[in-house]
Amino acid sequence: MSIKINLGAWRSVFAVPSKIVDEGLKFADGVKLKVLLYVLRNADSELSLEDISKATGVNVTDIPEALEYWINMDVLQKDNGVYAPSHTEKETKPKNNSDKEKKTVEEVSKDVEEQKQHFLVSKPQKPDYIFTSQRLAVDEELKILVSEAQTSLGKTLSNSDIATLLMLKDTCGLRLDVILMLIQYCVSIDKGNMRTIEKIGISWADEGVNSVEAADNKIALANRASKCFSVVSSAFGLKNVGSPTKKQLEYSTKWVGEWKFSSAMLREAYERCVDNKGEVKFNYIDGILKKWEAQGIKNLDDLKAAESTMKKPAKQQKSSYDIKELEKIDTLDFIE
Repeated sequence: MSIKINLGAWRSVFAVPSKIVDEGLKFADGVKLKVLLYVLRNADSELSLEDISKATGVNVTDIPEALEYWINMDVLQKDNGVYAPSHTEKETKPKNNSDKEKKTVEEVSKDVEEQKQHFLVSKPQKPDYIFTSQRLAVDEELKILVSEAQTSLGKTLSNSDIATLLMLKDTCGLRLDVILMLIQYCVSIDKGNMRTIEKIGISWADEGVNSVEAADNKIALANRASKCFSVVSSAFGLKNVGSPTKKQLEYSTKWVGEWKFSSAMLREAYERCVDNKGEVKFNYIDGILKKWEAQGIKNLDDLKAAESTMKKPAKQQKSSYDIKELEKIDTLDFIE
């Protein structure tokens, strides 16, 4: 008697780590899974981004981010441009009782969840065309979001735009009303484009802004910082500076919003900075203003009085020297 097993499609199989399902599947979209499965299937082949794109239908520009996701999940590792299975210390280190006692199951689970959440918020990835289209067909909340966004922005959204909204909603976890507030805010500052909406939306998600109250407070703080920077840039005579950096906004809010320095005092600090450094350095100006704030100097009269007072003790101290000491100092100065 002979036995024959017809494996069919099972004749050709390849390994998929359990970790992909246990930890990565919940937060992985179609793009990430397509790229990983194709790479694992062709593990012994040298693949280009174009090869992967042609076989999976994934845009070439999205492939590096998909691979980066699996690197962050410790499924893959990258060394000198070569991808390989990840071998973490946890996987290779021999297990013993002392290792088990270091962390409980709950603590390990918490660490894994925090790592995943941090990755998702700091570097989320937009869903692909097919997934976005499928969701738009069945997700009523997404339909409302798209309709409201088109009205606010005054244009028909592309599939890529809709993918951005879906990413903010699902991957970043922002509520529908918060996303709508974000869109309205961007329109109000003349930056009603999806790139700005995406950037600020990811930032909000990273900071846990996920309620109408929190969003309203965030917008109020942003408006305040923008006004403070306008005061600073005007005092410094800066023109066509573009969008301020996060640090510049923080400095401006502190100088104008908290310390209440006038344009005249800001200008004085600016001029002293340029005289000493030859350029505008916000951190140097911050040092000047911080010193004035500590001394209670709020206007030019206060500054003049304080600096005048500082000079007097030096004269009195010099007059208290004896004649020989003065001659010694003069001699040293002459030699130099």
